[in-house]
Amino acid sequence: MQPDDLEGLLHKQAISEVLYSYAAGCDQRDWKLFARCFCDEVEIDLSSWNGNPPTRLPRDTWVEGVRSGLSGFDATQHLSGNHLVEVNSEEARATSNIQASHMLGGERVVLGGWYDTRLLHQAGQWRIARSQLNITWREGREELFAEAAARGLPQGDGTP
Repeated sequence: MQPDDLEGLLHKQAISEVLYSYAAGCDQRDWKLFARCFCDEVEIDLSSWNGNPPTRLPRDTWVEGVRSGLSGFDATQHLSGNHLVEVNSEEARATSNIQASHMLGGERVVLGGWYDTRLLHQAGQWRIARSQLNITWREGREELFAEAAARGLPQGDGTP
């Protein structure tokens, strides 16, 4: 193995860690961990799920939206796997399969599909600059998302 090969593997592992931290931040309600995954400004494309066009927004606005959307669930589990990572200098692209389970009052809604993620290497760290969710299947009542959001945030829930 050449030194450049080792460096490439280290970058790919670091990028996978960002994708894992995205999921762990959501599920553990660790919004500081979740926030560290993103550039100061991020483009988010959830159109395959909610039909809304992609949007660019500040990291803290994105994190607060996810926090308020997920914190009302009793539990969530976001699985991220099969990471395919291409690194080109200070930019990278990763695709990863996802399965996201959301529990509320004994009911579960699950989304399955994959993410197309663009990352930038900034100040020695990989950060997500663009995230596109591609839903390929759904199971359960998606009304649970609105019901969880209506429950509000738990008392004492930390902000990003």
